[in-house]
Amino acid sequence: MLIGTNDEHERRTLVEDTVGKILLACWHGVKSEIVQVLREVVTQYINDEPVGPKREYRVNQLFRIGWAFREVIAHIPDGGLNPLRRIMDDAEHKVSKHQLLLTERAELASQSNEARHTLKRKRETSVSAEPPSPVKVKR
Repeated sequence: MLIGTNDEHERRTLVEDTVGKILLACWHGVKSEIVQVLREVVTQYINDEPVGPKREYRVNQLFRIGWAFREVIAHIPDGGLNPLRRIMDDAEHKVSKHQLLLTERAELASQSNEARHTLKRKRETSVSAEPPSPVKVKR
């Protein structure tokens, strides 16, 4: 589809849609790997045989570490990645920039056609109307 597209703006929207889908797929893969490894580590950490009475202490420590991560993540600057996050969010919510562009162009073309027809009707009515009859002035 990109090869047959001469319009640069249209090409960019197609690229953005594609990149968003790729980023989303990568993010889901990375996220599932992290969750899986975290589960394994936490399970091993809590259920370690020699721990015994320290299990509750370890659970509380993990809870505190989790809250510390949440606090840090809330304050991480995006480092200029905000556009990438927006592209990925658009892909997740199935928002196609290309489709939005095509819809906008169709609406503009429709409005332009309506304006042309209105102008044409005005011209036709002004041309078809008979000129006013001359007023006779008495002398």
